[in-house]
Amino acid sequence: MPRWRSHPTNLLFSKWLELLTNSMDDVKPNLDELIAVVVKAVASAYQTQELDNALVIRDELKRLPDHLTTEVLNGVILSLVNTDPDLCRWFILDIFLHGSDPEGRADVAERINLLMADLNTQQDV
Repeated sequence: MPRWRSHPTNLLFSKWLELLTNSMDDVKPNLDELIAVVVKAVASAYQTQELDNALVIRDELKRLPDHLTTEVLNGVILSLVNTDPDLCRWFILDIFLHGSDPEGRADVAERINLLMADLNTQQDV
């Protein structure tokens, strides 16, 4: 078994993705649980600085149908902006959107900045 998949969080993430991609018609995914698993897998890859692990996460997410990928990424962004903005920027901008259209990356970066500003405003109140 590849080292990445041997980590419990990554194994769970991998099983979720396999289930979703193999039986989309039969399964109504619990997006909150999937988002939590993705966040844990991303945090693990970031803490160990294992770029290969982060790339596997990205590639597995891209296997999902577009609408589900969007839902999961939106949830991951919201979760990470609240807990670790640097991790959010690293995974979303540097890993997931690596090689993407610069304008698209700029739009997502701006969205992350707005979410962070909104969070800071709420904390100041």
